[in-house]
Amino acid sequence: MSKSLWPGVRVKTAKGKKYWYWTRVEPGAPWVRLPSPYDDADGFMRKLAHYQRVTARIAEHKREGTFGALVTTYRGSRDYERLSANTRISYDRYLDRLVVAYADAPLVEMTPEDIQVRVMDANSDTPAAADMMLTILRVLYKFALKRRRGLEDWTAGIEPYGNKTEREPWPLHMLDAAKASDDPLFRLAVKLALYTGQRPGDVCNMTWNAVQGGYIRVRQQKTGTPVEIAMHTELAAELATAKRSDRHLFILSNRQGGPLTSKVLLKWCQAFTRKLGRNYSPHGLRKNATNELFEAGCTAAEVAAITGHKSLSMLEHYGKARSQPKLAARAIGKWTETEQERENHKANGKPRQ
Repeated sequence: MSKSLWPGVRVKTAKGKKYWYWTRVEPGAPWVRLPSPYDDADGFMRKLAHYQRVTARIAEHKREGTFGALVTTYRGSRDYERLSANTRISYDRYLDRLVVAYADAPLVEMTPEDIQVRVMDANSDTPAAADMMLTILRVLYKFALKRRRGLEDWTAGIEPYGNKTEREPWPLHMLDAAKASDDPLFRLAVKLALYTGQRPGDVCNMTWNAVQGGYIRVRQQKTGTPVEIAMHTELAAELATAKRSDRHLFILSNRQGGPLTSKVLLKWCQAFTRKLGRNYSPHGLRKNATNELFEAGCTAAEVAAITGHKSLSMLEHYGKARSQPKLAARAIGKWTETEQERENHKANGKPRQ
């Protein structure tokens, strides 16, 4: 067997006679016999051109019909571009993991059973990551279905673990340990996230110039909402003792003076909390802030003025872990005070205003 002058064509010699074959129809498919270019030049060229076109169509179809190609198309779409910068970073982290598993997988062959085994079961030790990949697979399915009919929903019937520990509020003992950490930059990062109630990306982008008159001014990346946050006394004390280089614009700076990335902050928080028993992320501190504000008796409007939430339902979701006993005790206290005021008015012979 030898190569010929034409790419994809191989020459085989048997019993002293040469035969020409097209070898690139599909990997693993039988070779296709071609006429002899010496005995039938026109027939050879016509067949060669035909199989070149067929092979190109097969390759294009396969490329467009794979999971890897779908991810490439999605990343170049407006759907992806409309995501906030930090959401894209989060998506990319899990998209890269999915591509490793499914890069060459034909979309028409992807099934719920395969996703259950290769995504959910394979990542059962990190349920939050498994759930996030399932969420992204559902987004990709809806995206693909608009561009290719007849696809089976490869996420149908799959249940998420629902154990998103990483994004839950930190337990009190972990929070206290983090606020007392010997690492000054980590300690400052935790207090910035907690006492401003902002998303990790916004925390990393806070600048020293934004700290003015007892406030920190932030424009949230995800929503574009400008927020002015009154300084908590603990945060003010931490900022007052923080080391600041003249060349560092950002409060949480790397060695080059640029902002600390949310990815690095995530690794710090995961490593710290993992040593204490469970895995938590800096986003969980946003929920801690929401709960603390509600427990302090703040109204939804007052909490939203700090966190920047636009949706009341989302605000309630973030604050769902607030302490019911504390709120109940405060409510009973207010009730008791109201009754006492009523009795005082009666005793003084004055109608209650």
